[in-house]
Amino acid sequence: MQNMSTARVKSLPSSTIQELLRGLKKPVRLASQSPNGFPLISTLWFLYHDDHFWCITQKSTLLRRNLATNRKCAFEIALGEDAKYKVIRGQGTAVLDLSDGERVTNLMIARYISDPEGPIARQLRAQIPTEYAIRIAPIWVRGQGWRSQ
Repeated sequence: MQNMSTARVKSLPSSTIQELLRGLKKPVRLASQSPNGFPLISTLWFLYHDDHFWCITQKSTLLRRNLATNRKCAFEIALGEDAKYKVIRGQGTAVLDLSDGERVTNLMIARYISDPEGPIARQLRAQIPTEYAIRIAPIWVRGQGWRSQ
């Protein structure tokens, strides 16, 4: 039996992750570790690009503070009714980047907001000076809850 601390979790290939997430506009649930040792779950918009998950968060959030202290995170994304799996889950390491916040904010607006010039988009753009991009490099990603097709 393999030692659990060194066991590798089989991960889905990037092409499969892209296929599962294509057109999906649901949020990711991102877990970070708080200073008190308990996990914090945050629900965020995301996109998957160049083998990374991308999100945004404000400078003042507990999530940003947690990831600045401990880059390890876990995530879960519920998939659509016709998907091969019910959810994909994984673990990764996060990097925060204030200088990339504007680019990723604009990508999120394009992906999630039906009116890119409307009040919600304007509010998000007004927050750009304190908006951090979160780039998550997955360690592993797997599908769970097999759906019969």
